[in-house]
Amino acid sequence: MSSAIYFIFFPKTYSKYQEPVESKIEIRFPSQLDGLEIDSEENQAPDVLGVMIDNHPDAYPQSGLNEAKIVYEAPAEGGITRYLAIFDKNQTVEKVGPVRSARPYYLDWLNEYGDALYMHCGGSPAALNAIKQENIFDANEFSHGQYYWRDNARSAPHNLYTDSEKWQKLFEDYSDGRPVKAWSGWKFDENFVVVSSTPMKEIKIVYGLGYEVVWKYNTEGGYFERYVDGQPHLDNVGVIITTKNILVQFTKTEILDEVGRREISTVDEGEGRVLFSGQIMQARWKKEGASERTIFFNEDKNEIKLKPGKTWVEIIPIGTKIEITN
Repeated sequence: MSSAIYFIFFPKTYSKYQEPVESKIEIRFPSQLDGLEIDSEENQAPDVLGVMIDNHPDAYPQSGLNEAKIVYEAPAEGGITRYLAIFDKNQTVEKVGPVRSARPYYLDWLNEYGDALYMHCGGSPAALNAIKQENIFDANEFSHGQYYWRDNARSAPHNLYTDSEKWQKLFEDYSDGRPVKAWSGWKFDENFVVVSSTPMKEIKIVYGLGYEVVWKYNTEGGYFERYVDGQPHLDNVGVIITTKNILVQFTKTEILDEVGRREISTVDEGEGRVLFSGQIMQARWKKEGASERTIFFNEDKNEIKLKPGKTWVEIIPIGTKIEITN
């Protein structure tokens, strides 16, 4: 006599009081400044400010360059450069500077970010005239001193600073009634594939006698590290300055006077290079108007997409020596 095993299946029952399980999908949006994800669509194109930062040898180490979303480096007088550091108004940054004077060509880059706030200490006659004529949202330290402070441990004029608490107060005090100007940034794509590029380890830019910039690619970190005259370029807390993207922009440049002030052709087009992920590619840049975005194109005339993260723009007079190490 054989035995049998029976399986009895009971239908699954559900209580009418059972609450449905909701799955929450977090939607994030890329910032127009650096392509990194943020949690608010309204802040994709945030209020922006630019701070002029000193690059005299007595200004080292600078503060805020590693916190900036975008940094423009362009020649100034004396064979060195000066920086325009771009920040999101809502960032928290404890110290930025030393703050120095305005130059007119920086205004054309600042205007790419809508009605951006411009923070500086004085400026060339051409720059100060342009600020008035173009109705720049301006905070010259000479007239807005309460939004800056001096570090008494350093010597003037290389000791003027600002911070995010002060610029946020400045926006609160003066932004009402300012014109609303829409703006859009570069295109970012972490998965962007470069078809025509060359592997590289470092780029050297000789801005002038005694001032040499080198960016070295850190393979493990996926970013470039900055060196000046053979030494790591450290910020005020001893951290080397880094960037994810480098845009090299060759420009027509003319020295205007015996002081060495320059005219740089910003509304123009010319040769360029784009560097990220240990690759360098040939490019062309074009800026069609003072408030238009400077776009970098590949050989097929398509805009080059950058990697999400910080970008440095190296403005280089045509004929400046650069060296690429593969």
